[in-house]
Amino acid sequence: MTMSTPRKIIRTVAKPTLIILGVFIPSVASSQSGDYTAARNAIVNAAGARLIRIEAGAGYLNVTGRTGISQVRVNGIARASNRRILDEIRLQAERHGDEVLIKVITPDSNHSLWDLFRGDYRQQLDLDIDVPINIPLDVSDGSGELKIRGTGAVSLNDGSGDLEVSGVTGDVRIHDGSGNVVVRGIGGDVEVDDGSGNIDANNITGNFTIGDDGSGNVDVSGVGGTMRIDSKGSGAVSVNRVGGDFIVDHKGSGSIEYNTVKGRVSVPERRRRNRG
Repeated sequence: MTMSTPRKIIRTVAKPTLIILGVFIPSVASSQSGDYTAARNAIVNAAGARLIRIEAGAGYLNVTGRTGISQVRVNGIARASNRRILDEIRLQAERHGDEVLIKVITPDSNHSLWDLFRGDYRQQLDLDIDVPINIPLDVSDGSGELKIRGTGAVSLNDGSGDLEVSGVTGDVRIHDGSGNVVVRGIGGDVEVDDGSGNIDANNITGNFTIGDDGSGNVDVSGVGGTMRIDSKGSGAVSVNRVGGDFIVDHKGSGSIEYNTVKGRVSVPERRRRNRG
C-alpha cells in the first residue's frame, strides 16, 4: 500500500504593478526630412500703411526691408508630419485700414499618445517676408530662428530661439523668453527684456536699456547715448565705447567690465572693473 504525502500548496498572490512609461515629447518646431511640405505665399498692398503686424508661430522667420517696394511679400513653406496637419496650416495676409496683418494659423496641438509615439505631431511654417523699409513692425513669434534686417522701427515679442535685429532705422523694443539676442546697427533707442541667453549688441545710435535679464552674458560695444541695466541675474557684463552714462542698478553673479565711458559710471562696487 502506497502512502501519499500531502503536498503543500503555495498560493502566490500577485501584487499590483505600476508601470510608468517615460514619454519624450520633442518640440513642435522640430522639422524632419520626411515631413510633408507645401508653399504658403501672399502679397499685400502696403501703400500708405502705418504698421505691419506679423504673428508667427513655430518655424524660422526672416523679415527684410526692401527699397522701392510698396507691398508686403510673403514666401512661406508649411511643414507637417502628415497631410491632415499640413492642410490645416494657413497663412492669413490682409489689409485692415492702415495696418497690414500677416498671421500664421495652425491646428490645435491636441495629440494622442499614439501620435507622439509615431512622431505624428510636427507642424511649422517657415516665412521669408519682404517689407517696405519705412513702415514700423509689430512682430510676435513663437519658436525658431528669427532675423529682422533693414526695416523701420521694431517691436518684437519672441518666445524661444535665437534672434537677430540689424540695420533698423528707428527704435527697437525686444521682449525675449529664451535664446541668444543679437542687435546691430540700430538708428534709434534699444530696449531689451530677456529671460535667458546671451545679449550681443553693437553700434546703437541712441540709448540702450536692458530692463530685466535673467541669465547669460552681455557684450555691448558702441552706444551713442546711455547704457543702462535695470536688473541683471547671472552672467558677465562687458561694455565698451559708451557716449553717455553707464548705469547698472542691480546685479547678481558675474563680473562687470567697462571701457571708454564718456559719462558717469554707476555700478555695484563689488562687481566693478574698469579696463581703461
